[in-house]
Amino acid sequence: MYYKKRKVIKLRFRSSNIVFRKILNSEVEGVNYEVATYSGIAKKSIFYLLLVLAGAFGGLFLSTVNASAYTSLLSIAAISTFIFALISFWSPRFVKITGSIYCLLEGLLVGFISAVYGAVAEGAVITALLSTVMVFMVVTTLFLTNLIKVNSGFIKFLFIFAIGMILSQLILYLIMMFTGQAYNFGLCLGISALTVFLATLYLLFDLEHIRQVVEGGHPKDLEWYASFGLVFTLVWLYIEILRIVTILFANRN
Repeated sequence: MYYKKRKVIKLRFRSSNIVFRKILNSEVEGVNYEVATYSGIAKKSIFYLLLVLAGAFGGLFLSTVNASAYTSLLSIAAISTFIFALISFWSPRFVKITGSIYCLLEGLLVGFISAVYGAVAEGAVITALLSTVMVFMVVTTLFLTNLIKVNSGFIKFLFIFAIGMILSQLILYLIMMFTGQAYNFGLCLGISALTVFLATLYLLFDLEHIRQVVEGGHPKDLEWYASFGLVFTLVWLYIEILRIVTILFANRN
């Protein structure tokens, strides 16, 4: 058990995450509390990932038993995941509950997407899973060895790149809607590759938040918040890699 006594001080915590900055730059009265640890974050991340898997496999099993109920749940999940993700990111005190619900519902969607993409391109799902694990391992290694540093310059580039991606995809969507043109292979592949790159950058961003929470000696409750951010990005990364793998496999001939 790790405890740390804090007097009335102003915690200096530099972060580009508005919610993190609001929470961790707060005044903490002189109380004893258990501090966050890397092992605690790892365990909670595994818990969230297991919920995603439970939602995925549970949903696919339900589809074979009651297809109509499964379809209804997918419709609910498509809307609810967005709501629970927002609540989890902006209200960290509820993330233990809202994050768990999000992971279960997101698992339903992940299972459905994986089944569809797996039917289109055989072997795409396992390839995407292995690729996601490899990307995570490489990114973690680069982060721990300080070959890539998540500093203010990195954050600025990340946010500018993210905004650019959102605007470019919006413009492309409007062009397609008004011209009736569909994505071609090269354009679809390029957008998917850039989105994978963006998700990878956010993975580094999440690892830096975890480091700050643990090494800053902050309350153990923040482990849930840090873990949720990491799992959220990993699921996003998997879906994007699955999309690009499916495009490549479906067009390999």
